[in-house]
Amino acid sequence: MPANKVLIIDDDALLRKMLEMTFLERGWDTTSAPDAEKGLEMINAIKPEVLVLDIFLPGKWSGIDLLRLLKANGKLAEMTVVMVTAGDPARYLNPCREAGASILIPKPFSPKAFIHQVESLLNGKDEKNE
Repeated sequence: MPANKVLIIDDDALLRKMLEMTFLERGWDTTSAPDAEKGLEMINAIKPEVLVLDIFLPGKWSGIDLLRLLKANGKLAEMTVVMVTAGDPARYLNPCREAGASILIPKPFSPKAFIHQVESLLNGKDEKNE
């Protein structure tokens, strides 16, 4: 069985590395990008099952903008999207959900708790498909 693929899009290099290591330890095929434009290229190339997406990104698109673009192009159908933010989660929860996110996790977070939340989301998704 091939490993699950995750793409982490966040401008914080340390956070990307920490999440990459955490996912790799659990057997995931892990890739990351520092901004939405590079992330979009990678989404098209690797077709991840899980997208970890920061709301605040440098460049022309925010994480929510990228999510809306993916939704408009029908690319969210099979992807679980985990939004992360250092901002006020109450302010961004509805815009993230409306754009197509599965969950919003506020920063800072424990990497182990983070991956458990992601795996729980996927397990719930699998149960619905059975």
